[in-house]
Amino acid sequence: MRVCSSREYSRDRKKGHLMVEIPKKSKAAVLEEYNRPLKIQEYPIPEVEPGGILVRIEMAGICGTDVHQWRGELGLKAPLPNIPGHETVGRIVKLGGDSMRDCAGEQLHIGDRMMWAHVSCGSCFWCTIAHQPTICPDRVLYGIRHSNTYPHLTGGFAEYEYIMPGTEMIKVPEELLNEEVIGVGCAFRTAVSAFERLRGVGTQESVVIQGSGPIGLYSTLLAAEGGAGKVIVVGAPKIRLELAKRWGAGHIINIEEAPDPSQRLAEILKLTERRGPDVVVEASGGPTAFREGLEMVRKGGRYLVIGQGSLELTASIVPGMVALKHLEIIGNCSAEIGHYAKALQFIKEKRQEYPFADIVTKKYPLNQINDALAAMEAGKEIKPVILP
Repeated sequence: MRVCSSREYSRDRKKGHLMVEIPKKSKAAVLEEYNRPLKIQEYPIPEVEPGGILVRIEMAGICGTDVHQWRGELGLKAPLPNIPGHETVGRIVKLGGDSMRDCAGEQLHIGDRMMWAHVSCGSCFWCTIAHQPTICPDRVLYGIRHSNTYPHLTGGFAEYEYIMPGTEMIKVPEELLNEEVIGVGCAFRTAVSAFERLRGVGTQESVVIQGSGPIGLYSTLLAAEGGAGKVIVVGAPKIRLELAKRWGAGHIINIEEAPDPSQRLAEILKLTERRGPDVVVEASGGPTAFREGLEMVRKGGRYLVIGQGSLELTASIVPGMVALKHLEIIGNCSAEIGHYAKALQFIKEKRQEYPFADIVTKKYPLNQINDALAAMEAGKEIKPVILP
């Protein structure tokens, strides 16, 4: 039997199995203290138990949530130390079973690329009765677990990651590039889930997207493809707004050129027959954006809140505005594995129409993780990624 290097695969000719050499340890970027640089450490690679999977990370995206986690602003206080990174594409190097399948029923093999969801308990009220597993109180979150606890490697900012038994997963179609699909690991699947809760966009409805980061950009795609008559994106910097136009925005408002909310509101009213948009999607994560969105949405309109992922940030609002404007406010947290599958299918069907890979604006090696986080925090990149 021939064994290949850790960057190559070979086949056991007698059994027809792909083989890959697996090292004893994996490097990982570790968050030890909030607001302090992540440190590169080594962890032992765990044995793969029945139902588990070991993957070699091919690409890990930097998400806005990673920045909040680094600052200590997440409502779910991540235990320290931890290995962040929940937006990941990995290639299988070891399987804990001979007949393991993904959520679509596809057989899994060594060498397959895959993505995976967080693990809900499957037995609580939210999982079984409410059918809302994304808010399961016992959900195990990749990228947020204590890294000193076995199996250690449960975050994407590493060379290898361990996928625990019970995790729902989906194969990545081989024709799709990592750059095209990396956003499915968080922003795109979240937008798909949120638009389902919104019950879609009505034909020719006007939609304002607050924020031009990844969630805002994928929301722009879904609004444009969903039948919106007008899609207006409010955000910055220019690099993100240019991609928003290529992804379906008919109008953009640069907050660096229109820093006053009243100026932005006036422009939006002009574009929406003085009524305001039918739908507003909050995808910025900025605390002041929520109040601004309530003011701009038309009477009787709908407000979809996706970007507010921190319980540390607050905003003052007038509660009567919700009642007097007869508003419907919809919140969304994360997504299920089916939303990953739908997002991947969307990319597969529409990749000739939209430059999905353009969301990745810079690639960093693992030892430059702090530079990548700083670039995301400053908004200099759309989607910085790590190539371990």
